[in-house]
Amino acid sequence: MHKEIKSYFILLFVILFPYFNLFALFCIFSDPYTNLMEKLFFSNGLFLFLIIIVLYIIALISSIFISIRSILLKVNSQNILCINLIIKLIHIPAYIFIFFIGLASTITIFTMGISIVLIILDGLTIFMTGLLGLAGIIRGVTEKKITKENAIIYSIFQFVFCADILSSILIYRRVKKENEMNINGSI
Repeated sequence: MHKEIKSYFILLFVILFPYFNLFALFCIFSDPYTNLMEKLFFSNGLFLFLIIIVLYIIALISSIFISIRSILLKVNSQNILCINLIIKLIHIPAYIFIFFIGLASTITIFTMGISIVLIILDGLTIFMTGLLGLAGIIRGVTEKKITKENAIIYSIFQFVFCADILSSILIYRRVKKENEMNINGSI
């Protein structure tokens, strides 16, 4: 188990991605007071955007790597779904802040672009975590803990804003219950 937890360490980029986006927004909007944009990003918005893209690519690669690795090494579906659920729950505060910043940005036409960028960044984050959920669902089907019909529905919801969290909770509980039934049935 220790080795398995160690391999999930690369998901730290997935966990931190929406929080870095919040930090970037803080740097942009608080720059006259803190000079963070100047100190960290040389007052260059394109440089900041490039860093966000690089971090997303690193996070996406780590998400894809763990998803494929989990399927190929036949990792227990409950473990994968638990990691996915934890990441999605950790992201909730970031999504709440990003939602309100995006909502406030729709007030004027000059800041409407910020809302669009935030929607895109949220979608990219949901895609990354959706891949982990999909890997857990695939493992659940191969372990015969999830039916194929349910797997299709849960898989779709892994990539839908807000529904992804509900889907993650439900699918994790279902697989956990199946594991407990198998343990109790074999005793």
